[in-house]
Amino acid sequence: MSEQLVIRLGSRAEHNISWLVWAGQNQDVIASGEVAGVAQLTELCTRLGNRPVIALVPASDVVLKQVNLPSKPNRQLLQALPYMLEEEQAEDIEKLFLALGSVQHHDGQYSQQVAVCQHERMRQWLDWLQSAGFSVSRILPDALLLPEQQLPACIQLQNQWLLKQSSWQVSAIDVSWWGDYLQLAGLPMLTSYSPWPDELAQSHQLAEPELPLALLANQLQHNDFNLLQGEYKPKRQVNRQLQLWRSSAILFGACLSIYLLQLGISNWQLSRQSAALQQQSQTLYLQAFPQERIVNLNLQLQQKLAAVGGNSEQSFLVLLDSLQQQIAKVPDISLENLRYDGKRAELRFEAKGDNFQSFEKLKSALEQVGFSVEQGALSNDGDKVQGSVAMRGKV
Repeated sequence: MSEQLVIRLGSRAEHNISWLVWAGQNQDVIASGEVAGVAQLTELCTRLGNRPVIALVPASDVVLKQVNLPSKPNRQLLQALPYMLEEEQAEDIEKLFLALGSVQHHDGQYSQQVAVCQHERMRQWLDWLQSAGFSVSRILPDALLLPEQQLPACIQLQNQWLLKQSSWQVSAIDVSWWGDYLQLAGLPMLTSYSPWPDELAQSHQLAEPELPLALLANQLQHNDFNLLQGEYKPKRQVNRQLQLWRSSAILFGACLSIYLLQLGISNWQLSRQSAALQQQSQTLYLQAFPQERIVNLNLQLQQKLAAVGGNSEQSFLVLLDSLQQQIAKVPDISLENLRYDGKRAELRFEAKGDNFQSFEKLKSALEQVGFSVEQGALSNDGDKVQGSVAMRGKV
């Protein structure tokens, strides 16, 4: 957005406040007006506050100084600036805020541009704007934005004449004192952007009259000074929409990470269970066929099942395969040994489990798929439960 909202504040809350919506790209005034004091800033923000805000403050409240330096400026030298200016100030230097302009170098002499303002004033202006809902990016003295093509130059803004004598020498004089000031200042030819009072004999030339804030806003692109430095430097503005998407992305990433972690843990646990069951299956197979070597357990089981033909439902392998499937549903059960009675088509095994309920779950699982199950006596063996179970073919 190329539009800017320029607000000229007063020294006191009841002073009128001028405002201007300025299109910097077209150098054009979109809208302008005036509100009666700070109390109406909130309403102005509701109407126009979605634009970048630049605040102008009376040059009478900001003193611009050019401080000669003993050498090229460095951090230590700039930190000493308050003490260099202390004797020139009428009030405690701790109550004053120093904002730095540019460094000048002329005939081997370095000098630093410094703007001096009361901390109380700075906090007051910022409080007015922020309380109304504005987010201000720049604050600078109004007279500093007068054009430099024909200096000294002046313009009347509300009840003050703004005067600029050089690039870093400005003043704001009440209308009632303007004539007396000119007599004392002894200025040469003065360029005025406002109609000149007939009663004043000051040598002057009239420039094309302009709306005061429009003239000042037009110079914003040529002046980069900003009072918002140090403790008053504005915090970086974050796009609210981008911040919302960023927060959502962070939340999504966190949820995805937790899900993947849980999935990884679950896969690891299933892998361990699968490995344990595979080991149990191999152990049971070797107990039944001790002379064989396991190459491919599934294939070898299929071959054995095919070999027993029509009696497979009562065969050892059928019982063993079914037991393997059902015992997988009760992972805390581990087999100790097993015996097969071919005459009774019965598979009897001893096992250990975490508790009595584990054996009940296994018994129930086998019965649900059609096997006849007899559970022997159960006894505690340390922190485990030991017992025997007999299962017969499907009925």
